[in-house]
Amino acid sequence: MAAPGDGDRLSRARLYSGLVLFVFAATHLINHSLGLVSVEAMDAVRVVRSGLWRSAPGTILLYGSLITHAALALHKFAGQRTWRLSFWPAIQLISGLVIPVFLMRHIIGTRMVNELFSVNDNYGDHVLWILWPDQAWRQAILITLVWVHGCIGLHFWLRMKPWYGSVRWPLFAAAVLAPTMAFAGFSVAARQVRAGGTFVSPLKPEEVEFVYATMSNVLWGFVGVLAAVIGTRLARMVIDRVTARIKVTYGIDKTVINRAGPTLLEISQRHGIPHASVCGGRARCSTCRVRVLDGLEHLHGVSDAERRVLERVGAGANVRLACQLRPSADLSVATLLPATRIGPEDIAMQDRYVWGVEQTVSIMFADIRGFTALSEDRLPFDVVFLLNQFLGQMSGAIEDSGGYVDKFLGDGIMAIFGIESSKEQGARDALRAARSMSGVLSALNRSLASDLPRPLNIGIGVNTGAAILGRVGDAGQASGTRRITALGDTVNTASRLEAAAKELGVQLVISARTARASGYDLGGARTDTIKLRGKANRIRVLIVDQATSMTLQKAARAERTQATAK
Repeated sequence: MAAPGDGDRLSRARLYSGLVLFVFAATHLINHSLGLVSVEAMDAVRVVRSGLWRSAPGTILLYGSLITHAALALHKFAGQRTWRLSFWPAIQLISGLVIPVFLMRHIIGTRMVNELFSVNDNYGDHVLWILWPDQAWRQAILITLVWVHGCIGLHFWLRMKPWYGSVRWPLFAAAVLAPTMAFAGFSVAARQVRAGGTFVSPLKPEEVEFVYATMSNVLWGFVGVLAAVIGTRLARMVIDRVTARIKVTYGIDKTVINRAGPTLLEISQRHGIPHASVCGGRARCSTCRVRVLDGLEHLHGVSDAERRVLERVGAGANVRLACQLRPSADLSVATLLPATRIGPEDIAMQDRYVWGVEQTVSIMFADIRGFTALSEDRLPFDVVFLLNQFLGQMSGAIEDSGGYVDKFLGDGIMAIFGIESSKEQGARDALRAARSMSGVLSALNRSLASDLPRPLNIGIGVNTGAAILGRVGDAGQASGTRRITALGDTVNTASRLEAAAKELGVQLVISARTARASGYDLGGARTDTIKLRGKANRIRVLIVDQATSMTLQKAARAERTQATAK
């Protein structure tokens, strides 16, 4: 099964075939660059590279990828309903259409003459003589076109990876250096070969004539295919003009009239409506998503590729990808991400928290006991220093245990466990964090003993259950800069448990749901049923006087369950 964000089957086939071709091009350029060392080094590596790519499996993989990639690219081009493209997709399209003009001559002049006439098409005896200097410009253009086309495609694929931003500029430097070194090595080696002897063509005159005739015929064949594709695209546009018109409304202030047929993203592009699309409309990201306000009942079903992306971000039933949606009737939508300031963080897993998801997590509240009285006679600087020491140490313990610090609440802290793990792991992490925080507090009290009239104490409440997780804050901020928060009854109960710890004079109160979810037998804890403020029914809890005394042992029941599973 495809991973979310890989696009539909045709997009994946185009991507994977393109990656094969990119690897081939990269090894080709590395081979060229060895001309800076020697012609012998070029040919030594060429023997290995040709042995791989000209083997039966290598030939099937390479030329199968070439045919697949070219055919699917032309299919996509023919199916588009708009000529409007942003700069880099336009460059990729143009380079892709021009590459075959130069590439077919290169293939015929190397691989074909080797297969048909047993010509040893190595660098020293054939390639450098044939291409330098009269055909060097063709080689330079081909290298540039292939590399730019591949790098743009690679960029549009990788930019959706959260780690890409940290390596983007080193990769850019490598992308610039590769063709530069390749052509430099090629030209240096060609000059050395030319200066060291004369060239005698291994081909007979009639064979040379056949090669050039084949080049001409293949070129005209490609022109014919391209003309047919362009004709298909123009025919689609004519059909669009005579089909029924639809009205698309964006929010409350923008309405456009368009023919049915194009995707919603193409409609936006045609009419100059700003619309985010990090992956370029390939169903690999969710940045073009819209909320359908009216007309949902007239829309076609969701494809597998679109469903995977929408499920990944926890989208509701009225959220669709604009690049996959082809409206056939009037439609009213609202875009969910700004067309600017979109980056990899908007398409990573946390992207689903932009509009909120329900998830089972463990919530912790922790608070300094008696801090108000402690701070009454202290200077503001001392109060801030003390708070920073406490909150900094506690948040460190929480994060080291796998928790997520939601917010600071004056002299308290709220944390979430289990955002990116199972509810069981989240409960275990929360209990480990509580024990760690107690230990950290003891160390903090020792370090501040001379500054405190009495040791600091802490109250902690932990509860596990379903909560709404979402990014809440300034809507003008990019989603990645707004922190995730938790809402709901699970959160309220955790807060009440922290307050109960104060009333009971203990350090930690844990809900029975957290204990069950963790699978631990909690040594040093006693069980009780208590009444929480604002709750009609009593709740079963585990009470721990000092969290450092709590032992976390895997429950025998959990061990039996695991043994049975094995």
